[in-house]
Amino acid sequence: MSEEEFLDRYPKDEPAPNIFFVDESSAKAAVAAAYQPWTRSSSMYQRDLVIMFDGMSDDGHWRPSRGASIQQSEWNITPEHGTIRNYWRYAYQSVNAANYAIEKIPTLLEKGMTQEELDPYIAEAHFVRGFSYLFLVNFFGEVPLIESPLSSMAEFEQPKSSTDQIYERIINDFTLAREKLPEEWPTSYTGSATKATAAAYLAKTQLYREDFTAAETAARSAIEIAENTGYHLVDDYMSIFDINNEANPELLFYIPYIEADDYGANYMVQRLSRDLPPELSHIWGVSGWGYHLPQRDLYEAYEEGDPRREYTIFSTGDAFGVYNAGEPLTYTHERYNDSGELVTYDSTYTAGDTVAYDYRWSPTGMNVRKDIYNIGHLPNERWAGKDVPLMRMADLYLILAEALAEQGNNEALVWVNKVRARPSVDMPPKTAADGSLVELVRHERRVELALEGQRLWDLVRWGEMKNIFGDGTRVKRHFYSDYLPLDHSDRFDNPNLDNYPGDLVLFPIPQNELDQNSEINEQNPGY
Repeated sequence: MSEEEFLDRYPKDEPAPNIFFVDESSAKAAVAAAYQPWTRSSSMYQRDLVIMFDGMSDDGHWRPSRGASIQQSEWNITPEHGTIRNYWRYAYQSVNAANYAIEKIPTLLEKGMTQEELDPYIAEAHFVRGFSYLFLVNFFGEVPLIESPLSSMAEFEQPKSSTDQIYERIINDFTLAREKLPEEWPTSYTGSATKATAAAYLAKTQLYREDFTAAETAARSAIEIAENTGYHLVDDYMSIFDINNEANPELLFYIPYIEADDYGANYMVQRLSRDLPPELSHIWGVSGWGYHLPQRDLYEAYEEGDPRREYTIFSTGDAFGVYNAGEPLTYTHERYNDSGELVTYDSTYTAGDTVAYDYRWSPTGMNVRKDIYNIGHLPNERWAGKDVPLMRMADLYLILAEALAEQGNNEALVWVNKVRARPSVDMPPKTAADGSLVELVRHERRVELALEGQRLWDLVRWGEMKNIFGDGTRVKRHFYSDYLPLDHSDRFDNPNLDNYPGDLVLFPIPQNELDQNSEINEQNPGY
């Protein structure tokens, strides 16, 4: 008896591969399966990825809880680290699912569908594969390049490919996606990549590859495609992240979630303050989990008068929200004065009053303001339905600005100033007298995209991780860092980066991959 005859390989109540593809909904389901590893795991965008990536950078701090997460935020990473293993695992699950969709969707031609009908789904699968490999090559460097579905253990033993080979594959995937994806999808396909999405990621890839001429060309094309199809900078910065304004025209790509048991995400509740007095928890619906914490270094990165700081961060004295608990509340606030002396003052809040933020509501003295909403109506905070933004028009403008700056082209300032001129931001334009073009663009990326999980991507590709932290006393953590004792654990952010031999700081190849894959015999530097 053969293996095929002996084993019941597929449950009888689920479709087997040879009968799965029957109509257009099958093609969409195959593509959705390629997205799923990024959206449904607590290690990924469903909960921790944005927060952890900020916590590994100079922008954010991971609340000191969960041992493995503390180790990761401090860069005390080993090849056995579970979350790093999940990054590799889920990215490759996405690659394999995308490969399967690319190979199998064309079989629907035999079911009466046309090539024109199938092209958008095939193109989206190419986009997801490119998205996954862009993540892998940026954080792991040389990795196996798998371009077709794998079905046996032996096939999974693949050698590393060069970063040039991987970037070539990514560029080809995004180029095909740009050509074949629709300008927009039906509303039932909310969150799917569009032609403008693929064009933007193609520009991002060329920038990461440091082919600045190609990045400039790709970014100009992406901006033209995006603007011609209705994408634009939104005038009101805060509204980009408003739960009532999701899928707004600034968002080129985002992970959609809805308020439901199976389709919600607890990414957002981790941004809410955990240390509130119980009498004030109603302001945002609950006392949150409080893992996503801004650092003083980010606070100080904003220019004086830049409203994006207040849009992004809650700090001492900021308007935290409206008191609406019925009985008046007298609360004793604390703060440090300019001489470093601790002072207290009482505020009595009645219904409708604005509550001032108090630094004691967070281990860093600050909380995240951007991308939160009141979830008091939910039976479970894990059902929060906030979408996770991944690519905005402002990001695309700054991709073009960076490509121009790296070529010494002053036109970079035009695109930086477009972002700064947003009506709700309205910051003075930058000129060449304000500093180097490259540094001006890098600064604008930091403050515009702060606490959206983008900072680590930039620091890794720039080779700046070790320089940013310096001797361990450069990045201030606590809002009142200057007044804390020199040896206080919350005064500075000082990750363990000494073990990396050069400027390139990568994640380790997971140990289980090294154990199982005889074609990979070399670990990344620093492990």
